[in-house]
Order: sequence, then C-alpha cells, then structure tokens
Amino acid sequence: MTEPDYGVILGDADREFRDEVRAFLALALTADVRGSGRDDTDRLDRMRLWQSRLHKAGLAAISWPAEFGGRGATPIQQLIFNAEMAEAHAPEPINRSAINQLGPTIIQWGTDQQRERYLPKILSGEEVWCQGFSEPEAGSDLAGLKTKAEIDGDQLVITGQKIWTSKAQYADWIYILARTDPTADKHRGISYILAPLGTPGIEVRPIRQITGQAEFNEVFFDSVRVPLANVLGPLHGGWKVAKSTLGFERVGQSRTHRIERRLAILVRMAQQENALSRNGFSDSYVADRIVGFAAQVEALRQISAQATAAGVRGVSPGPEASVAKLLTSEVDQAMANFGLDLAGAAGTLERGSVGATKDGNVAQSYLLMRAATFGAGTSEIQRNVIAEKLLGLPRDP
Repeated sequence: MTEPDYGVILGDADREFRDEVRAFLALALTADVRGSGRDDTDRLDRMRLWQSRLHKAGLAAISWPAEFGGRGATPIQQLIFNAEMAEAHAPEPINRSAINQLGPTIIQWGTDQQRERYLPKILSGEEVWCQGFSEPEAGSDLAGLKTKAEIDGDQLVITGQKIWTSKAQYADWIYILARTDPTADKHRGISYILAPLGTPGIEVRPIRQITGQAEFNEVFFDSVRVPLANVLGPLHGGWKVAKSTLGFERVGQSRTHRIERRLAILVRMAQQENALSRNGFSDSYVADRIVGFAAQVEALRQISAQATAAGVRGVSPGPEASVAKLLTSEVDQAMANFGLDLAGAAGTLERGSVGATKDGNVAQSYLLMRAATFGAGTSEIQRNVIAEKLLGLPRDP
C-alpha cells in the first residue's frame, strides 16, 4: 500500500494504531463492501455492512470518548485513520454524518438518558439519521426558519418543511431545528429536536438533481407529535446546540483526502496529452494550475488538521472550521472545473456514454461540485464567520 502523507511524525503508539487500521482493512475491505454497481439498494447494503465491520472492530467512531463507544483517539490517530481509509478507497459508513456531527453533539449537550438511548444505535448503524436544518426560505439564513413546534403538555407538535435533506429517503430518524418560542428574538426561541421519521404526519419527497440522482429530499411535517423529552439541550436554546453540530459538520466537510485523490487524478491527466496541451506539463499554463492546486491542498491539509484536532478533543470547532470548509469547497470545485478543461469535449459525456472520459466521472464530478460551495453553509456564510470571529469585523446585519 502507498504510504499516505500524514503531515506529522508518528510516534510508536501512532504506528501501532496505523498498523491496526491497515490489518483491519486487509481483512475487512472485501469485494462485497467495495462493490461496483450504482444501484441505491446495493450501495446502502454495502454501507450498512461496512459500518457493521467498523463497529465490531471498534473503529466506527474512534474520536468519541471510550465511555460512549469510541477510543478517545488523538488528533494524529484521527488523521491516520482518515488517510488510510481514503488511501484504501473504503466506502463510507451508513451513519457517517451522525457519527461525525450528531453523535458529538449528543455527547456534548445530551442527558445521560439521551446518550444511552441514541449513541449505541448510531454506532451500530441500527438507526440511520439525517439532518433537517435548511428550509426553503432559511438556508444560509438558518435562524430565519419557520418550522414551528408548539408545546402541548409533554409533547411537541411540529408543523413546517425542511429541504435539501440528505438520506431522508432511507433514514430512521431526523434531527431538526424548530421555533418553540415565536415571541423570542431571531436566534432565540429555537429548539433542537430528535424525531423518528416514521411518525404520522411526516412526508418525504425526493428532489432530482442535475446529475439525474435524487440524493436530497423535502421533508414535510403536518402536526407531528414527538415527546418533549426529545429536545436536545435546553428548550428554546437550540441555536447554541446547532452551532456545535455545524462546527462538527464543517470539520467533516474539510477533510482533504478526497481532494488529494482528485489532485492525483489531475496530475495524471495533465501529464498526458489533453485538451489544453499535447505535451502535458511542458505547457506552462497547465503546470502553473497544477502547482497552484498542490499548494492550496497542502495549505488546506494544515488548516484541516487544526480543525480535526479541535473536534477530536471534544471542543466545538471554532472559526478555523469555516476556514477549512471554505477552502475545501472552493478548491474542490476549481479542480473539478479544471478536470473538465483537461478532458475537453469527451469530459462532458455522462456515465454510460461511449467515449466518456474516465467512465463519465469527470462530468459527474463537475456537476456534483456545483453544490460544493452551498453544502454545510455557503461560502458567503463562511466568509462572514471568518470576518466576525477571526478578523473582528462588524457583524453582518
């Protein structure tokens, strides 16, 4: 196996952990979890199986504290784990977002009963989760949400709509933000609620994307009743809880191994005859773009490591997570664009088309990366966070 560049010097314990992960991959990463088909059912089955194997090996959530089913991994060990999984092209676990975002939020804000109830089934994959934050008129302006949850005795009655909800078509649970105190200021009176998707009154509608796939969904709530005990963190105080989740999400979005692989693909494409040059790297424009991407990826790796370290320590990631997320999404999008430039006309052909560059994956990446600067908070929102929290500039009104 190629030695990933971790960007740090490994101690004895780190090398031992690396060898453990490699031994696990050698045994567990078999053909039945690698797969090759793109059928949704087949893909989900492989993701479930992969998470089951990670869980049995104690590797499903290594950064979680040991008392909650993790290993209390160090930041370096988390970086090792991420790099080895990426190098081996391992699939993602079915509950990746819940492991990276919801789980740490429950650990930080949940009651003992909530931790005992939800965390084990997140790790095992028995219960799959999705996030219901964005709304048609409250995406970037998340605090402007209109979904409401009225208190009725020991229950909440939820009415409203969420959009761009990944995994809702097969998830078991959803964590949402809803306004529980309509008289409070914009960022107050919001609660963070955990709801089973099988509850009467919830409807999920898939959204077809420009790729032809339907990864996102609309979720409608029509007088949906959930126990008041399903509020995570303080009632009416969900904005602070949500900020923790968003910080963990941006750390997850900022992982560099995917774009390191993209850079490696671009290097190979640039070395060959391509739509921009017959002589590969001898073309100064092509060489300059590749070197620029390489420098950005290296800078991003250093920033991302700091954000990952904060998350591993159980600290809600601060503005450094926004820096990492902003750079990741914009570099990722720029490299997808350049890949299409290198491929030329054949790069625009979709999967299944005769003569499509890299089996249509160049076109697929280009289309997918249109959303890179929107997911987990738009680039504009990240710039506002950086301006206010790092540079001390006035708050955006």
